Amino acid sequence: MSKLSALFHLNAYSDANSTNAPDMNNFRWTRNINGLSCSNPQSLAFSLAPGESRVLFNGVRALAQDNTTQYSLSLKPLTTNTYVLTAVGGTLPNFRAPRAPGADATTQITVTQNGPLLTFASTSGTPLNLIFGGVVVSDFVRLGNLFNIANQGEWQIVALTATSFTVINELGVAEGPITLTSDFANQIQIYSAAGVQANDTLLISGGFSSVTQGSYEVTSVGANFLEFYSTAILPLEGPITTQAVAAYFMAKQLVYLEADQHVSMILNGVSGNEIEPLSGVNNPQPGIFMRSSTVYSMSVTNVSPNTANVFLASAE
Repeated sequence: MSKLSALFHLNAYSDANSTNAPDMNNFRWTRNINGLSCSNPQSLAFSLAPGESRVLFNGVRALAQDNTTQYSLSLKPLTTNTYVLTAVGGTLPNFRAPRAPGADATTQITVTQNGPLLTFASTSGTPLNLIFGGVVVSDFVRLGNLFNIANQGEWQIVALTATSFTVINELGVAEGPITLTSDFANQIQIYSAAGVQANDTLLISGGFSSVTQGSYEVTSVGANFLEFYSTAILPLEGPITTQAVAAYFMAKQLVYLEADQHVSMILNGVSGNEIEPLSGVNNPQPGIFMRSSTVYSMSVTNVSPNTANVFLASAE
């Protein structure tokens, strides 16, 4: 863990000559901050041509949500503090890329065991069509409550054919055939390994009640749901139409930027922040921008007709 110290000194004075006479100060303010814990402190100096943009950092997970996306918030069954944020309508966010296993209500699954390996194969009814559905080794499968409790839950696929997939489950058991019935979509859910991950941060910044809005650590994730833990009691809500949901794996708690030309910035996907150089006594001085809050993405654009020299310091 690194340490961060900062010294700020502001002094405006009215004496005609730059004597800094105490009696002529308009304001004089000093803030000395020492020994703050931080991680991953970084600095970067670079130039931007007129009109050029640069992404400074981006820790956000890309979501497919839009202004039609609807979410609901519920309490995970048999728990008191684990909540489930589920996409229930509109454009789905795809926290993980969903696969199409090809099952329907008639599909029957037989589970065979070979040591710690469990193979789930369609043996009757509509067969699985995994390869056509985009399933690849390393994808995750979530098995529903029609399966033996020892086989339920989330498992990573280690082998597959067009009609079967294999996972490692040392406590799993052979069973079947099991007819998936009308709940087939919830019995075999397959999705990519890439995307939102456990231990990422979920940020709910709008749409939901003010009690719900905040940051939470993701504990589990599926194609279109996230689970997270909250020590506070949250209201059960939804469906709510909102895009004010984000997930990120890295965020800065302090960013400091200098630029000697007019530049604009986008922070957390929101534009509107700008820097213009200060007017010095003999020559223009760099403009400055500082923010101490959760910033998970930041880019800068030179909107001036001249080359901009930019300096960034940041810390998590």
